[in-house]
Amino acid sequence: MKKGAIILLAAALILVFFLGGCTQKTDRQSPVTATPSPQAAGAAVNLEDLRLAVGSAPGPVTYPLAQMAELNNNIVLKPWQGAEQLTAMISAKEVQLCSTPLHNAVLSYNKGLDTQLLMVTVWGMLYVMSTESEVVSLQDLTGKEVVLSGKGSIHDLIFRHLLINNGINPDHDLTLSYLDMSEASSRLATGKLKYAVLNEPQSSIAILNAQKGGVQLHRVLDLTQEWNKLPGQEKAGMPMAGIIVIGSSGITSEEAAGFARAYIDTAQWVNNNPAEIGPIVEKHVPAMKAAAVSQSLKYARLKPQYAADCQEEVEAFFKELSRTADMRAFGGKIPDAKFYCQSN
Repeated sequence: MKKGAIILLAAALILVFFLGGCTQKTDRQSPVTATPSPQAAGAAVNLEDLRLAVGSAPGPVTYPLAQMAELNNNIVLKPWQGAEQLTAMISAKEVQLCSTPLHNAVLSYNKGLDTQLLMVTVWGMLYVMSTESEVVSLQDLTGKEVVLSGKGSIHDLIFRHLLINNGINPDHDLTLSYLDMSEASSRLATGKLKYAVLNEPQSSIAILNAQKGGVQLHRVLDLTQEWNKLPGQEKAGMPMAGIIVIGSSGITSEEAAGFARAYIDTAQWVNNNPAEIGPIVEKHVPAMKAAAVSQSLKYARLKPQYAADCQEEVEAFFKELSRTADMRAFGGKIPDAKFYCQSN
């Protein structure tokens, strides 16, 4: 198909989405990628007409945002760190949209903040990293010290859930310690630490830094695969990150729908062009280095879907996690249907 025909087809599809706004759900169960590049997607949805401030989380959810900002100076990224800064940004309506780990999106909604989930974008990116390649199961971690990003964090809750369901007592059968992810990554890279649970791009950063010092690191366990070994979770996704819409921030339903469409198409280009996206992400979010970003895409599971199309998967994930985790970590309940923006 010729490039001009592709762009016309994409424009027609976007018009359908715009007419739907944030109030009507379609029967489509997976995103349709109608354009081969973010340039074509940008032309179709008139990205130059979108003037949006978007909160950007430090992870793969932000990779397409960086490319969208690269194409359009009117899309401004506002990086955030930590739940308190996220809450302040939402409350002050500094942004119209925000990328965030999904548990933060749930917590914000349950706190009563005026937010809705527009998309789930990343499906499982947690890995046990180790200098010892012989680790092949969770049982192999018995008696070891494993470092996580924070006690009570989503990483901690997922890892504990997996341990418990594999007959391992997380408080007695091994030692769980807690460090900032960047610190854990640094200690792994120098060989001062043998086991840590990291997400992307931190696991890629650790591997690249370790190589510089002659230390070899391995992704010994993929926690998404371990999750799929749980009874009833064989084909379940692990929704880790997404994009939320900030209510009363000035964004229209048409803009939200157009943004979502552009994000999905851009994510396809990002996944297909890891070498090109790395420097662009570093330009817009300097804390995420180009080489690590490019390498991380093989392990990030960046597969954006409309929130309305994966409500059941999100609910199933938190219901499963609540079997061992205190739901107060997410605001005390699984969000109701109003949490999911009907944008498509």
